[in-house]
Amino acid sequence: MRNLFRVLSILCAIVCVCIFSLIYFVEINVPEKLTTVEDSNYNAPELFGFSFFNLSIHNELDVSKNNKESIKQEAEIELFNIIPVKNIQITNTKRKYVVPGGEIFGIKLYTDGIIVVDTDTVDTESGSINPSEIAGLLIGDIIKKIDGVEITSIKQLSGLIEKSQGKEMNFSIVRNGKNINIKFKTYKDVFSGKYKAGLWVRDSTAGLGTVTFYNPENSSFAGLGHPIYDIDTKAIMPMKSGEMAEVKIKGLYKSSNGSVGELCGILTGKKMGDLCINCESGVYGLTSCNKIELLPVAVRYEVKESKAQIICTIDNSGPKYYDVKIIKIYSNSATVNKDMIIQITDKELLSKTGGIVQGMSGSPIIQNGKLVGAITHVFVNDTTQGYAIFAERMYETSVSREMEKYQQLKAS
Repeated sequence: MRNLFRVLSILCAIVCVCIFSLIYFVEINVPEKLTTVEDSNYNAPELFGFSFFNLSIHNELDVSKNNKESIKQEAEIELFNIIPVKNIQITNTKRKYVVPGGEIFGIKLYTDGIIVVDTDTVDTESGSINPSEIAGLLIGDIIKKIDGVEITSIKQLSGLIEKSQGKEMNFSIVRNGKNINIKFKTYKDVFSGKYKAGLWVRDSTAGLGTVTFYNPENSSFAGLGHPIYDIDTKAIMPMKSGEMAEVKIKGLYKSSNGSVGELCGILTGKKMGDLCINCESGVYGLTSCNKIELLPVAVRYEVKESKAQIICTIDNSGPKYYDVKIIKIYSNSATVNKDMIIQITDKELLSKTGGIVQGMSGSPIIQNGKLVGAITHVFVNDTTQGYAIFAERMYETSVSREMEKYQQLKAS
């Protein structure tokens, strides 16, 4: 009898472990909110090809109609049709279509304020003094105004600092999204005789990226799949304005494990569009597009760990398709631009680039005739692999209220 109880206890423990493992599987693989499209329905997830779960839609939350229709519903995922596992919200909407990109474009970005990238000491008659330490100004702070005057360039900032002649100034800054006012004073340098602030600052940046798609619905484009960061502070650069510029490719440096290569190009000076947004999911702007090919945008549950292709440009012959494989999907990723891992498998591309190089960020990923995502990062220790973002995320930003605001400004 004792042996029987022991066996039953072991069996109960195994069953409990299996049940909790299945619940955990749903928890990490199914997000709180899902978008479905009119030509495709979401089914409860399968594990190892077996269906342990049932999806039960039990409440319609909202039906909203404007130029698009969307229906929001509450659903419950149940284990063996008995045990409730997770409540999710499903939004069913019309299929979205975009024009795939793959072209290289130049980025000219002008900051909203002046970014403090470093501080230094000033050699005064009283010794070395760091004005920023005294004032409480930190690396990464964004100087917006001085004595109520909006600061738009480094030249303007330098002029006001020299003009101050050591008089205390009121700095209006932004730190971690919060507005702060500080008192700042310059000091006279014994060698030059000029008043200095000991500040290293930045008001603009430039670079290359790849267009992910053009949205004919609002004449917008999306690229990079990740934000433009300040190279020194590692923070997202606050953008006041920017340009999408034409680029001529001059060559590339190949990637190798431990060393990431890059596309080399020059900006021709020809403006192709306006940058409007620099955020976690990429850069966005307004432009015109003569291409007419349309592809449906996949929602995240349609993306599979399987073969795919990317469209990218590595020379002046234009965008081409190359083979890749999606080897890992993070359906519930907390990091916006790291939704999946892709691997370059195309022999031609590997021979030319060694894998992913800087400048390929934003390269669209095509699977089963749909735009599923875009390359965002490269793994330094294995340059054949990198992260990618879901196309669904980028599309949502391209039609966001912030983008609508820029459209209205341009139209007015």
